[in-house]
Amino acid sequence: MAGQQQNTTLLSFRVDDEFFALDAMKVNHILEVTDITRVPNTPEFMKGLINLHGNIVPVVDLRVMMGFSNDKVTNDTAIIVVSPDEQQENNLGLMVDMVKEVIEGEDLELKPTVADMGKSLLKNFLGTFLFDNQFVHIIDVQELIRVAEV
Repeated sequence: MAGQQQNTTLLSFRVDDEFFALDAMKVNHILEVTDITRVPNTPEFMKGLINLHGNIVPVVDLRVMMGFSNDKVTNDTAIIVVSPDEQQENNLGLMVDMVKEVIEGEDLELKPTVADMGKSLLKNFLGTFLFDNQFVHIIDVQELIRVAEV
């Protein structure tokens, strides 16, 4: 995907001082942070579980997964609920610092992602593009789900 032009719709968000995006078609909900039930003996990035319309959804902290210091929840903190496919059972909540905007990817020119991913559990990105003078890294939802499986 990197190095080519892409027409797609992306949801952008901030984690620490970095901007990321993912395929908006994989997003089911954007929620305020609610009561998250902690699950013992899970990795540090696993915040816990939420009840979403009767479905149990695991929530991961992207800040921790990306190797940033774990910071407290603010008014801008949100949970983006994504699904890699059409099945609601595979939902995953992503805690992010701030949801930014939907980007209509008209002829986005993707470049290979160059980032220091030494502490990050996510190693593969679909590419990076420049938007409003910010580099935005596109997260591969399938990779994210695979890394988050516990």
